[in-house]
Amino acid sequence: MKLYEPMLAQLGVKEDLTKEGFIYEPKLDGTRAVCYFNDKKIKLINRRDRDITYRYPELIFDKNLSAKSCVLDGELVVFNEKGNPDFHLLQTREQVDKKDLIESRSKTRPATYVVFDIIEKDGKLLVNLPLVERKRILNDTVKDGAYIRKIVYTKEGVKLWKEVTKRKLEGVMAKIETSKYSVGVRADTWIKIKFLKTIDAIIVGYTSEKRVISALVIAAYENDKLRYIGRVGTGFTESFLKSLRTELDKLIIKNPPVTYSGNKNIVWVKPELICEVRYLELSKDKIMRAPAFLRMRTDKKLKECTLP
Repeated sequence: MKLYEPMLAQLGVKEDLTKEGFIYEPKLDGTRAVCYFNDKKIKLINRRDRDITYRYPELIFDKNLSAKSCVLDGELVVFNEKGNPDFHLLQTREQVDKKDLIESRSKTRPATYVVFDIIEKDGKLLVNLPLVERKRILNDTVKDGAYIRKIVYTKEGVKLWKEVTKRKLEGVMAKIETSKYSVGVRADTWIKIKFLKTIDAIIVGYTSEKRVISALVIAAYENDKLRYIGRVGTGFTESFLKSLRTELDKLIIKNPPVTYSGNKNIVWVKPELICEVRYLELSKDKIMRAPAFLRMRTDKKLKECTLP
């Protein structure tokens, strides 16, 4: 079967939740994967074009598919005890390659393939059909089961947003009802509205592998002690980075101001400058997920930069 690059979404804002002609789906915190079904066999390919089927031996759902062959687009998730997608649990599946651990965790932390689109069915390409028609075909093709389910959707974006924020899910996907499936394209017919958090953080270092500043190393106070919380490599302009590098080079110090055992190519700086960072959530190790730089803050004191 032909391999397809998944369609991608552009970043949106909360105002997009009230647009006409859209349907809205919860944005799940998992691993995007295209599922290829043929001859009763299932293959899962992630966005890096890697076959990850072997990691999920529990995902045997051929009896839930009413087709000789099909190509589905969806998200691999692991649900927690509250019924929410849990990225931390998913990581314990994604980062394992030993067969015995894969088998064990497939039983204790089973994954679910949540399907939201169909690209091909029985050899017929469906990408040029409007989304609502693809949803109809998807509904006729996929029967919900223990390890596969169709995503829920609604026309009430604001109502869904309230539920998403209440449950602290990743966000909402807004999709034009008549949109085609644009293979491998980040199209404005699909919009992602993320439920994100921000933090005032202290710059304690930087890396410069590919540009004048590749990433800022940041920290925040926890119990009156600076703690490393991650690196931020997006959200900058080149002109800003050049200006900031000049300021940071005046603050270079030899020893790291935080406990850190990772990348050895960090240039450490005296903790004096503060920036605001947007992020999805903090990991169990207090590291930010999906951080992005927003702006410098000159109206904050260092001690105000604390972990939530």
